[in-house]
Amino acid sequence: MGKYLFFDIDGTLCEPGLPVSESVVQVLHQVQKNGHKIFISTGRNLASIQKFVLDIGFDGIIASAGGYVTIGDTVLEDKKMPPSLLAHAIRVFERHGISYMLETAVGTYADKKALMSAWSDNLSKANSELRRMMTQLLEGLGMLPMEDYLGQSVYKICFIGRTEESVLAAVNELGEGFETVVQDNPVPDQPRINGETMAKGVDKGLAVQQVCNYFGVSIEDSIAFGDSGNDLPMLKAAGTAVVMGNAAPSVKAFADVVCESCAEDGIAHELKRMGLL
Repeated sequence: MGKYLFFDIDGTLCEPGLPVSESVVQVLHQVQKNGHKIFISTGRNLASIQKFVLDIGFDGIIASAGGYVTIGDTVLEDKKMPPSLLAHAIRVFERHGISYMLETAVGTYADKKALMSAWSDNLSKANSELRRMMTQLLEGLGMLPMEDYLGQSVYKICFIGRTEESVLAAVNELGEGFETVVQDNPVPDQPRINGETMAKGVDKGLAVQQVCNYFGVSIEDSIAFGDSGNDLPMLKAAGTAVVMGNAAPSVKAFADVVCESCAEDGIAHELKRMGLL
């Protein structure tokens, strides 16, 4: 029986801003040849997934942290944030001085100056999602100026604040209509200043179940690889949870296996140990 393998991108498949190592790419292709299926499972919206990731040839894509799911040309999920929730979230973030990015089907709308100012230098070592946000801003992948936003439907909002207190206050005010993640950091005792929020009922774990249902297989045959807070629903749902060595302790606590870090090609090493090659 083949396995169904789900891979986060940033901090898992590759370091933010860097390509997937050739060692990992070769192992993924060999796994496919051996009858297993591989899937992207990322918080990125489709427009911001790097070409070098797509060119690997995955069997399907979970994007926007589960808001958009495709197998080939078949769309399994396309769940955007209701306009009333979106308006509420924007009001809350602006009231608390939280900078944000609106992720849509055509790209990510953001005020680059405000986000870079919020980032500042208040973290000596950031989590992979924050580094992904900053890399995306600097490289411009799928980025659009906030002044061009005209009310397009939004899958997810990424946010960053100057202090942990302001971020947690905003998240508390968002309420129960959202699935919200505040990211922990791999280095202890650093403030939590970034995260993401989607409509209730959107997460990577539900998306993994949708993919398994589509193929008519048990979720016990799935293996998830991740490193950050938005991976937790996927890691909890999958038959086997593999957490990268670079993950925060709060994420590692949910691992069946902790492999080497992303920088050390942890995916390649763990797939070999699993005997999937």
